[in-house]
Amino acid sequence: MLTVSNPRNFVWSELSLRDCARGNALDSYFTLKLFHTLMEELENTGADKLYDKLISPVTTVFADMEREGLRVSRDALKSVGKELNHSNINLEDGLYDYPQVHKDDNISSNSNLIEILYTREDGFRLYPPDNTAKGNPSVSAPTLKILLEQIESELSGRKT
Repeated sequence: MLTVSNPRNFVWSELSLRDCARGNALDSYFTLKLFHTLMEELENTGADKLYDKLISPVTTVFADMEREGLRVSRDALKSVGKELNHSNINLEDGLYDYPQVHKDDNISSNSNLIEILYTREDGFRLYPPDNTAKGNPSVSAPTLKILLEQIESELSGRKT
């Protein structure tokens, strides 16, 4: 309620009917004002059709999911988990097929990954697209994604 400055310390049972009605009226007024502002922005950007055709129809589905939850099969979830784990192990094992990755490397270790990708003489010797706050080459997920995109772009350029 907009008329309450700190709802955690507010004693709701002591709120007068007048203040309650005023607060509810303000909440309604600003909610409606926000609705019209957002709808105008949707229309100006052409996203109103997306809202009408896609977002609006599924809001009741999302509301039902939020209220009732989702039924999840534990067996199916375990199966997917095992499949993903198996796939990750196979992908990780495949990395050791490259001569730049030594058998004693731990690719889960950031320091080993930095060596393999950037600094080791017999490593990949890639240029780090990003550095950590301390200035070291980064191996964060977003940085690795950038590296992968750069490699894929280079390889696709070589095919033509």
